[in-house]
Amino acid sequence: MGFVTRQPRISKSGMPDPASCILHPESCILHPANGFTLVELLVVLVVIGITLGITMVQLMPDKREVLRQEALRLALLLENAALEAQAGGRTLGWSGEASHYRFWRKNDYNEWVRIEDDNLFRPRELPDGIRVGQVTVEGLAIKPGDRISLSAYTFSQPYQIRLGNEYGNASITGKSTVDVSASLDGEADGASK
Repeated sequence: MGFVTRQPRISKSGMPDPASCILHPESCILHPANGFTLVELLVVLVVIGITLGITMVQLMPDKREVLRQEALRLALLLENAALEAQAGGRTLGWSGEASHYRFWRKNDYNEWVRIEDDNLFRPRELPDGIRVGQVTVEGLAIKPGDRISLSAYTFSQPYQIRLGNEYGNASITGKSTVDVSASLDGEADGASK
């Protein structure tokens, strides 16, 4: 014969009858109802909310980050162009105005020719809202569209290119040693590179 457990009698209030709990105390343990309490649900919602908030902050770029990335891209392109000029023995140039810039190459007749077919030095449009600001060579401002020369045989002249949008400005600074750095206003020079 097996051991038989008896279920307690349930009173009208839904609680076990005290008399049956005396005879069979193991059957009078109240079992929690299935489901979650309101507090547990609120805790889960708060955790989900915090996680979504952190994710959204990381997915939405800072308005100055677009400017920082574009300044860094231009600095790397200018540095590569200067190295290409020295390695290839052909002077290259850069010009920019409004929301675009391009690279140039001197041909065999010492004339400037636009570089159109090179994937690295192709003409580029700046992202919406970013514009080429003041360009200086050896501290003197040049007109929009004038070229900065990246010499193949001598040290290049130091230059500075300003990019800006409604959220800030960035400086791209080229030294005569071919080193180019980019920084946002308020950052140390070269902090972006």
